[in-house]
Amino acid sequence: MKVSVVGQKNAVLLIAQHICRLKEVTELALVDEVHSIPDFILAELKMVASILRSDVRLIASRNLSVLAGSEVVVYCPFDFNQPKKPSPAGYFRSFESTNKDRIGGVYQHAPEAKIVVATHPSTEIVQSIHQNSNANLGQVIGISGYLINTDLKVEISEAVGVSVEDVVSLIIGNDDEYHMLPQYCCAGGIPIDQLLSQNQIAKLGSNVRSQPKKLVYTDFVHTISVLTAQVVKTILLNKKRIIAVATMIEANGIEVCLNLPAKIGRNGAEKLTSLHLTNKQLEQFMALVKKAATQPS
Repeated sequence: MKVSVVGQKNAVLLIAQHICRLKEVTELALVDEVHSIPDFILAELKMVASILRSDVRLIASRNLSVLAGSEVVVYCPFDFNQPKKPSPAGYFRSFESTNKDRIGGVYQHAPEAKIVVATHPSTEIVQSIHQNSNANLGQVIGISGYLINTDLKVEISEAVGVSVEDVVSLIIGNDDEYHMLPQYCCAGGIPIDQLLSQNQIAKLGSNVRSQPKKLVYTDFVHTISVLTAQVVKTILLNKKRIIAVATMIEANGIEVCLNLPAKIGRNGAEKLTSLHLTNKQLEQFMALVKKAATQPS
């Protein structure tokens, strides 16, 4: 199965280190339209893959035509080594000014590929890619919600005092505002309201809401790389895992991008059946839809 990684060299190479370890990947194309990727780096990636018994064919190019035949294209809009960190809004403006033409090239050469946007924030970028490429609903996936939900999962495991493997957590939101859904959070199948006090649960929810003020892409590049590789593997193996991701949905007759739990597989992000939300959570969800609908395309 062929996977491609497109973006600026440092981000491309970091994510490639994780993807080349996936045994399901038989061909990995790396594209940096600005800088050439040195041969010695490709040789090192090949060694990394061989250590893990992965026979992957590596291709490096500055031409997007090598994306042809890709089942998944990982898109890295930003260079995490830039010295000055812009605000989340600044990231989107940077994407708008430098990446729109590149996305057109991605869709031209790999129109059927699932596109994974490997950055936080990502909802506005996913929505922009979708609207400017005529992609199908669920074809473009951002990992920002996965990052926030993973952080919540760790916090729940620490609060309850159990292995993170036994924890299930769930959030909804855009990249400015997230909301924890406590009724869908549990540890070992036990709802957290039977394991934690209401004050502890309220604190977890407060931490989720404050996360967008803390997170900048360049602070979590290794976590983002690992999560991206997991999403890629889930797509390639059609695992149908439920993951909170940035995905396009249709709500009230309009298409918007939100971080929501979705079934991830060969078809990209498939919408789940409606969640049972409290009245307050439903109000929060509708507010998120309304805000997303006003985002520029």
